[in-house]
Amino acid sequence: MNTIPTIFNERKVAHTIVGGTVKKSDEEIPPFTVILLNRGGRYYRSAVFQNLENAGFTSVISIEMSNEPYDIENLSIRFPSVKFLVPLDKVTVGEMINTAMAETSSPWVFVLWNDIRISPSSISQRLINRICEEGLLCTAPVLSSQKMEALPVQMVPAINVNNFQVEPMPCIREGSPSIYPFDYIGIYNRDKFIKLGGFDYTILNSYWQNLDFGFRAHLWGEKIVLSTSFRLAYDADVPQEDITPDASYRYFYLKNLAPVFRKDEAVLSRSRLLPFALRSGMTLFDSISAFSRVRKWIHLNRYRFVRDAADIVRSWEPYLQ
Repeated sequence: MNTIPTIFNERKVAHTIVGGTVKKSDEEIPPFTVILLNRGGRYYRSAVFQNLENAGFTSVISIEMSNEPYDIENLSIRFPSVKFLVPLDKVTVGEMINTAMAETSSPWVFVLWNDIRISPSSISQRLINRICEEGLLCTAPVLSSQKMEALPVQMVPAINVNNFQVEPMPCIREGSPSIYPFDYIGIYNRDKFIKLGGFDYTILNSYWQNLDFGFRAHLWGEKIVLSTSFRLAYDADVPQEDITPDASYRYFYLKNLAPVFRKDEAVLSRSRLLPFALRSGMTLFDSISAFSRVRKWIHLNRYRFVRDAADIVRSWEPYLQ
């Protein structure tokens, strides 16, 4: 297992850049960059860039997750302001977002997928102004399926018979908190994202990687909220999250659920080691190694914590009513 990153973009992803040589200048356009993640589908490619352009976004970084970016050259000619970022190795979604964040200097970054329907009315100037004024870490949208069915995207942390779980709920109130942005989609404050450390590349499962980011944000005093005036819809099947408690969950648990906040710092007590080793499904040696690695990370960041998992769950209880 690689060392848990202590700073943003600690592991550099080998990649190449195609296009993005032409910059459009317009003082009326907000300082936003779009990070476009691609799930495949040829029929989305040209249309989504045109839609982003029509919506007023002239700074776009397209992350080519496919090993065969078949149409980059043609698209870079048609959309010269789009920067295509091609990883040279297999990487996680979070790593590619980190890499793209490092490629832009825009203070606000809009992360979305190529199978999301977007139009000039998707993001109003009023919404943009409010996001800039509030300065939160992330403002996430209310999402709908391809059939315009509302999706439960308010992710609420809860304890059920001593077991941690996340309960998806429909968002009915502006500014409702969410423990993480569903499918990574949202408008991020780049400065806060970097200070938070971005996504942890050592957590390979996309669900636990996203949840780790969101939980850490709340543990460290940041906010992720949903806006009912920020509405987007999928143009394809809604992606299913793999919530299997695998190896990634072990590291999520140790980093986020196991630490206790005392006075002004977080502590991962040695007393947690034996229960973790008995339940982890790992060998004793691997359990001790994983525990020691996370305990060191917790100690390095101990003063960045402002609360622990128990406090987060308690504070969310009114929203369950």
